[in-house]
Amino acid sequence: MSFYGKTFLYDQIPSETYGLYILDFETSDKAETDAGSTTEPIEEWIYRRSKSYHYGNIMNTPLEFDLSVASFDPIPGFDRGKIEKWLLGRGNFKKLQICEDDISNVYFNAICTSAKSIYVGNVNRGLKLHFRCDSPWGWEYPKTITHTFAGDQIKNYTFDFYNDSDSDEYLYPIVDFTLNSIGDGISIANVTTGDTAFTFTGISPNENIVVDNSLKTIVSSTSLLRLNNFNKSWLRLINGKNQLHVISGIGTLKITTQFARKIGA
Repeated sequence: MSFYGKTFLYDQIPSETYGLYILDFETSDKAETDAGSTTEPIEEWIYRRSKSYHYGNIMNTPLEFDLSVASFDPIPGFDRGKIEKWLLGRGNFKKLQICEDDISNVYFNAICTSAKSIYVGNVNRGLKLHFRCDSPWGWEYPKTITHTFAGDQIKNYTFDFYNDSDSDEYLYPIVDFTLNSIGDGISIANVTTGDTAFTFTGISPNENIVVDNSLKTIVSSTSLLRLNNFNKSWLRLINGKNQLHVISGIGTLKITTQFARKIGA
């Protein structure tokens, strides 16, 4: 993968802090790059049957790429130590964002697994870094849509949500809702999929509950454990248009999602 952005951020620290810029060291006009999202079919082959049984696909090959960064000035040894502490040997994946207009809302959750020093005229100028991501793609920053309702009535309404993720897998959103003064539960059905509705019953008026449908966590403003008030039907969204039907004495409903982005060179 190659980039043409001038600067980058890693772990929220801009590369300008150390006078580093992304450079293109390729001399050829043609380059092959990893587009990510390598797919492995899950299949079974049976004797005397020339066509496999296909059970689905998995994408468990993380995106990897090289990034060469350098300074216009020689880098002293003391500064090299600070740069390597920032970029190398980190204990976990960190956000890597390339400052390029067409991908300004995308980051890679990445860790540098190896590096080589770059010397020009026997003077240290930078590093060639190899990054490994935690997934086969980059991530768009989370987005939240908010529905707010006045008055203390039971609301029965439907709205469309478009899942624009580059992943074809189910998307599990964070659902954050606050009931009004007569609310005691909520039902959110994905009409498009026909799944069993995401339902809470027997909860308190004005209560706020945040459900992470991916991590399978529930947090209530009352500090009570609300798993027994939930039907365990986690809300999931398919790729494309989803029609969601809500019935609740609701004050505010927020749905937060994060889309996968397949970024090539």
